[in-house]
Amino acid sequence: MENSIQRIIFIGYMSAGKSLVAAQLAEVTGRKAVDLDAAVESIMGMSIHEAFERYGESFFREQESMVLRAVLSDSSVEILACGGGTPCQNGNAALIQKSGYVVYLNPPLATLRNRLGNSKNRPLLDFLAETEDELKLEKHLESRMIHYSNHDERLEDAVSDGDLLRWSSLLKA
Repeated sequence: MENSIQRIIFIGYMSAGKSLVAAQLAEVTGRKAVDLDAAVESIMGMSIHEAFERYGESFFREQESMVLRAVLSDSSVEILACGGGTPCQNGNAALIQKSGYVVYLNPPLATLRNRLGNSKNRPLLDFLAETEDELKLEKHLESRMIHYSNHDERLEDAVSDGDLLRWSSLLKA
């Protein structure tokens, strides 16, 4: 692990806690954080769900990759929460890996199921609502694991105050 880094990037499956942890780290450090999903929605002028319905997933992924590149070219962004599918598209995993210290948030499947069950704005989970097949969630997560494998740190437990302090000390002064 390096003594100091320029950026911390959070990756992981939907509802892994990336946005929450990035916001908490930004609050602790006073550093600029970007939630990639929110940035993409802002640029598109519509929700991710709406983009999926109107134009399809490939359109959204193109927009997501474009915004990712723009965010990563902005040196003032020191904390980034990626979308769950961001590392799975268009060489994004390699770009993410070379652009900062990558933390893979990987909570237990039961935790993800619980969080996702309460979510109303996850277009890729429409197939779960229609079939109520919980194995599909597990298979979808497994299909993404290879894209999450390029990381500097993997966290399977809840993020602690100690984690936040450690990450804040890693960011360059």
